[in-house]
Amino acid sequence: MPKPSPAETPYHHGDLRNALIAEGRRLLEEVGARELSLRNVVRAVGVSIAAPSRHFEGKEGLLAAIAADGFTELAAQRRRITASSPDSLARVYRMLDNYVRFAQRRKGLFDLMVGPRILARDAYPQLAAASSESFDLFATAVSEYARGCGWQEKDLNLVVHSAWSTEHGIATLLIADRVPRADRPIDVARMVRFSLSLLLTGIAVGPAAADRIASALPPR
Repeated sequence: MPKPSPAETPYHHGDLRNALIAEGRRLLEEVGARELSLRNVVRAVGVSIAAPSRHFEGKEGLLAAIAADGFTELAAQRRRITASSPDSLARVYRMLDNYVRFAQRRKGLFDLMVGPRILARDAYPQLAAASSESFDLFATAVSEYARGCGWQEKDLNLVVHSAWSTEHGIATLLIADRVPRADRPIDVARMVRFSLSLLLTGIAVGPAAADRIASALPPR
């Protein structure tokens, strides 16, 4: 009798849920979120195509669990930064820089975490909780730095979103290989550091200077 293929092997993993997440993460870096196949994941793990239904609601449920795992990893890194960086400037800089580095190291995972592949994100409580925990750690670091630079509580969410936009814009340009432009060569590492320092300088000069610049700008 021929030996069954891995995809036909009955469920036998003691920790199938985590095995599927780990294999899904590995395959993401090879094929990306749009091409990731549930069939390929279960084949690599060595279980039947029906086995994941014990833990996930189809491919979308598995993708949500993988994305949640990514946010959990990012949150853990941000907690370590918080614990090891007593200075607010160093802490927020390391938060920003780590986000960019995370995206570069985990391109496929990062694209899944922040991209449009999972539409109904609120339908997955674990994903929503992990994403919120990670963002709250980041927002706290930005807010603490901004307060020390004279920003009022009413403006902190604006500062946080500006900082988020900066780190996310840099990260997405880098993983899409859009930076540097061929006609404008630069040292990428220097560009990242310069861009983040420019953001932090803008926060450091305080709300009065920011208001002066904003008042001189033409209307949108």
